[in-house]
Amino acid sequence: PHDPLVNYFQGIAKHFPQELKMTDLTIEQLTKALHEQPDLFLLSKENRLAPKTNDAFWLNETYDQLITKYVAGGGSLIAYHSGLSSYPIHSAFSEMLRGRFLHHPKPTEVTYREPNGKSYKIWDEHYFTEVAIGETEVLMHSFSHYGESIAAWRHLYGKGKVFCMTPAHFSEGLQHE
Repeated sequence: PHDPLVNYFQGIAKHFPQELKMTDLTIEQLTKALHEQPDLFLLSKENRLAPKTNDAFWLNETYDQLITKYVAGGGSLIAYHSGLSSYPIHSAFSEMLRGRFLHHPKPTEVTYREPNGKSYKIWDEHYFTEVAIGETEVLMHSFSHYGESIAAWRHLYGKGKVFCMTPAHFSEGLQHE
């Protein structure tokens, strides 16, 4: 859901003490945007260009190097939900994330829990991930009748920062405090 996602992050941006400029980009605009060294790059696009019709992918070697160079040079990346999906395992991008989407079953009630015990439940796609636990800081786990997974993690990469999170796919989850 593109528009609810944009609205969600615009709402978060309002809580920052400084004004944040948000630009919704196409893949074709990415090179120019990252060369301008924005403070933050939020990726919520999976690698497949048209998931229901073909298996064409957008992350080629040029974009792979562009994104990892941006972060290593001091940029910050949030890989959000589908921004973890369908990327080549051995790409520089995937290695930088230190985790990846494996699959999700049919939507269900998912509980998200932080290490301090704080938790919330939403109707969601329960993303199952594979995360290099010893190479990142796990910030949240997810639980449903399908099992348990890691739902958020962060780490430094070169001079930059990487934050990955899996919730939420549906508007209800995006509106949850």
